[in-house]
Amino acid sequence: MSAETEITEDNVIQYLIEKSKSKFGLFSINYILINCKIQELLEFIADYGITIPEKSFVSRLEYIKLILTHLTNVYNSTDWQKRFDNPLEYCGYAVINSKTFKRYLYHLDFIAKQDLSETFADHCADLETTVHNTSYDSISPKMDMYLTMKKSKVKTAAVFVMNGVNVNEKTYLETKESIKEAAKVASWNIFVTTPIGVLKLGLQNLIYDMKDLNCWLYVVDPSRKIVYGVRKGKKNDNYDLEIRNKFIKKLPKEPMRAPSQVIKLSDYYFNETNSFDSYNFRLFDIYNDLEHNKLMLKEANQPKYSEIFRDLIIIEKTSGTPIINYASENFKEQALVSGFLTAMDSFVTQIGGSKMEEINYKGLYVQAVYGKYIEIVCFLFKPSDSSFKERLNYLTNLFETLYHEQIELFKKTGKTNLFDEVEILSITKEILDI
Repeated sequence: MSAETEITEDNVIQYLIEKSKSKFGLFSINYILINCKIQELLEFIADYGITIPEKSFVSRLEYIKLILTHLTNVYNSTDWQKRFDNPLEYCGYAVINSKTFKRYLYHLDFIAKQDLSETFADHCADLETTVHNTSYDSISPKMDMYLTMKKSKVKTAAVFVMNGVNVNEKTYLETKESIKEAAKVASWNIFVTTPIGVLKLGLQNLIYDMKDLNCWLYVVDPSRKIVYGVRKGKKNDNYDLEIRNKFIKKLPKEPMRAPSQVIKLSDYYFNETNSFDSYNFRLFDIYNDLEHNKLMLKEANQPKYSEIFRDLIIIEKTSGTPIINYASENFKEQALVSGFLTAMDSFVTQIGGSKMEEINYKGLYVQAVYGKYIEIVCFLFKPSDSSFKERLNYLTNLFETLYHEQIELFKKTGKTNLFDEVEILSITKEILDI
């Protein structure tokens, strides 16, 4: 397709792929636009002054193509070409920087770091590698997992995991220092992140850093269940066999994951043939009609915490007034919940503050987290794990970000209809996986 070709809805996908050159995109634009509401697509279209064809029905994919066509033509006719390497990159940033679509970015991340660690551990176990949990403070040098593979010699790797939620300048700098230290006890170093982690760090910056650290780079995409091998590292120069043997003796006796001769542990797709050439990877991905439709038909997993979830209440912090209440179908003991809320002030110091703690209240396992403006109290059939606690903390921060204006009005009026209950419950169920 030549540069002079007119960009239309019929050829825009092919054009964007050809212009981007690299084969694989880590961040699916389609996935973000699949999960938003049609009304939100229409609002974005209206903001950009895009003309909608006069027909009785316009599909979601047609709306997406209208948006991409408009953005591509804007890129080709303006100075945006100086800032972005290709039109696909411009389209990607236009979508994710939109306030309309930004709220859906969590779909391309693991909200809980523990979930990312376990997903990558499953992948490693399927590659006949034993995985040890080394996230404990007592183990030094610091790393998240340690891999061992016994063939002619014992091969080892230190694994560092960062989900997008926890990536910032400070944590990334600390991780890079830990990678350097771990080179003494492992044959290889491996850095694992998500599409959101790559977005925050910058793909080319991340590849450059991993090359400088002689580190393997993997990106795990939960939205499409894909493991990407972006870069392959070499054996560590500072590797010390004696120090490594002392380190191995400190590992937990039971591994986090061990290879199975019976079943495949991971349900994530990984293609080694298409991996480990960093020039093959770009930040954004765009799907053609067939791939888009397959993504639309993708089956959802059974919610991880649906069996232990009882009830959740979001409370305005100053007044103590409930904003939203959501109970599972298996839980109708609202009097018990009300009793807890009445008694909560008497032991708020036990569950409040920056650290979430679990309380057993008359057979209820209560998990609470305190934000700046709201409190979220969750009632469970069984104690929660670290992943659920991370999810609850993330939900608190997201709710305060998305609904800050409504919270301020609620303080003055006490009107719960300021909040879109259907939207909030949808977000809550997705984030808490209930």
